[in-house]
Amino acid sequence: MTSLLPLRLRIVAAGLFAAAAVAAAPATASAAPATCPNTFTVLHDDRIGSMPVPAGHYYLTIADPARLTCAHAADLFRQFLEDFDGRLPSPWRLDAATSTFSGANGAAFSIARTATPSGGGGGQYPATGLICPGSFQVLHNDRIGTFQVPAGYYTVTLLSAGSLTCAQATNRFASFLLDYDGRLPAPWLLDPQTATFTRGGALVGFRTQPGVTPPPNPPAPPIGGLRCPATFRVLNNDRIGSLRVPRGRYWVTRATTASPTCAATTRLLASFLQRPSGNLPKPWRLKASTGSFLRPSGAGFSIKRAQ
Repeated sequence: MTSLLPLRLRIVAAGLFAAAAVAAAPATASAAPATCPNTFTVLHDDRIGSMPVPAGHYYLTIADPARLTCAHAADLFRQFLEDFDGRLPSPWRLDAATSTFSGANGAAFSIARTATPSGGGGGQYPATGLICPGSFQVLHNDRIGTFQVPAGYYTVTLLSAGSLTCAQATNRFASFLLDYDGRLPAPWLLDPQTATFTRGGALVGFRTQPGVTPPPNPPAPPIGGLRCPATFRVLNNDRIGSLRVPRGRYWVTRATTASPTCAATTRLLASFLQRPSGNLPKPWRLKASTGSFLRPSGAGFSIKRAQ
């Protein structure tokens, strides 16, 4: 028998029936977690934020393989290990209690240490380069430009073997900490997210990272050990030749143990501020890029705005 319902009502009724059928169908289950077949190797004790990551081999488990691949998870893990301050890039978050990293749209993975490595294609950190032996101590909270460098122990990793020695990298790190305005000398560049210093090429340079624990053996000589204990106050915006000295408090660091004492450098700095032309008494000379006042022997001092 032919339905007496108008055509438009019949179409609406059919649509409602189809919607009800869809609603009655069971929801599709999310994909089961999957453990990546190749382990990831961490070459030295490290941390991500407050979570320690001891050296060793790690299995990575993907919460939903449809949303994140093993290769992508391994690369993310490497990036998180490179991160200087443990603040992961948005939208990623770390649950340190479960060693789980969660991103957007259900993308997530967890790590678990294992004594038995598998495969060998899971990646490693550091991916390239050479970890310098020993730790390097920064004695005072410091900064390079706006990049904060808290006091503590640091490891230094060369980006590639042979391009720079560990001694050269450490000396560079020390000189950058002394730099007056945070503008590194060309061609050096700083990536503050990973605390990586590069010179020209991507693999020429070094990376610094806070040490996980104080070193068991005596560290290398401290960086910033010749800083005077009290700050010097500049009352007015001033200049010494090409060196602008805005009003505020300044740290004074002696260049060598043969440099004038802290009391003597304070008197010298006060007298140099009376010479806006920058015409310093011999044998003193000014290196404005680093805020340094030097004598031919290398003895002298540098100034830097206190935090």
